[in-house]
Amino acid sequence: MKHTTLDGLDIGYTKIGPTEIERVLLLHRRFLQGHMGGIRACLKFHDLSHANLAQANLAGADLTGSKLLSANLEGANLRGACLFGADLRRAKLARANLVRADLRGAAMRGASMARVILTEADLRDGFLMRSKNGELAPMGVNQNTTELSEASMVRADLSRAKLSNAFVIQADLRDTDLRGAVFVRADLSGSDLTGCNLEGADLSDANLSGARLDGTILTRALLRNANLSSASLLGALLDEVDLSTANLTGADILRRLDGVEGIVGATLRQHREWIVSNGHKGVRADLTALDLSGQDLSNLNLSAAVLKQSCLRGANLSGTVLAMADLSMADLRQARMDGVDLRGACLERSILHDAQICNAVASPMELRNGQSWPTNFSKARLIRANLAGADLSAARMEDSDLTQANLQNCVLRRAILTDAVMTMADLRDADMHQADLRGARDVLLPTAGVA
Repeated sequence: MKHTTLDGLDIGYTKIGPTEIERVLLLHRRFLQGHMGGIRACLKFHDLSHANLAQANLAGADLTGSKLLSANLEGANLRGACLFGADLRRAKLARANLVRADLRGAAMRGASMARVILTEADLRDGFLMRSKNGELAPMGVNQNTTELSEASMVRADLSRAKLSNAFVIQADLRDTDLRGAVFVRADLSGSDLTGCNLEGADLSDANLSGARLDGTILTRALLRNANLSSASLLGALLDEVDLSTANLTGADILRRLDGVEGIVGATLRQHREWIVSNGHKGVRADLTALDLSGQDLSNLNLSAAVLKQSCLRGANLSGTVLAMADLSMADLRQARMDGVDLRGACLERSILHDAQICNAVASPMELRNGQSWPTNFSKARLIRANLAGADLSAARMEDSDLTQANLQNCVLRRAILTDAVMTMADLRDADMHQADLRGARDVLLPTAGVA
């Protein structure tokens, strides 16, 4: 046993090698299977720094206070494991299963956690105590607070996770599922939460100063006394959110202008002149982060217009030309978009719940230099959207959510649907020739029309 000292405390970390790790994993596997001779993995206060535990099954294992510095745990099963006070700094945890894991007081600074599953995990603060001169004293890398600072958790699942008092500054949480998560008094300052789903999350007294919340879903979230100073909330959904006690000093939020119809009219006239003159006259329309909900914008030419982070909820865009337009992180819920021209448009992270997009043209835009520019729906939320008869040839739809979407008679030839959610999507008579469905979830392919 190798003894190391931490803050003056004699801690008996046990250094363990690859052969012993394999034996522990074998016995633990037998334990999980209920076989004779199986033993639950107990690696409390073991030094597993830099160990290769990729794809290992450590479900329910005891790793209390263990050192997993820079360890490879990619794809590992740690469901229900105890990692109380563990040192996971710079660990590789991509796609690991940490459902209901105990991570109280764990240090995860700089860990790479893309697509990690932390559903209902406990990441609250916690103390590891040791006797020192007859008295209890805290021990651990960061004393008691769970630390996720500078961690990369892109597209992770932290739904219903407990993160009260956690230290999450400058973390990359883009597109992470944080529905129902508890962040009471957590420090998320400077973190990137672009495109996150924080529906019903509790962010009371949380520090979100300087955080990026662009395109996030904050519906019914609790933000009582939250610090949102200098935060960016452009394109965020704030339905049923009370911001009356939040600190919004210097925060960027959606613009709600008086006389918006007149402003839009003047902008569209200048844009029309810009198009007709090939950019020599007029001004390209820039309606970024503007509230255009319910506006009638049908049958207009808005080619190459900038509408990113705008609210177009319930707007009428039927027959409108939006070729090469920027609609990234736009709120297009219940929008009417039948017959819209979206060739080469960017709708990355846009929200199109219940939108009517029948017979839309979203095939690539063929440019003068011979290049082909595909329409971009990556990470878009198209829940219950009606896309019947739409041309989505070669469209980028990776990581999109097409739950209950109507894709009947759609052309999805060469479309990129990697890691898309397609639960109950209607693909009857859809042309799926050479569509890339790797990693797509719950795909029910039609019985006809598949090449």
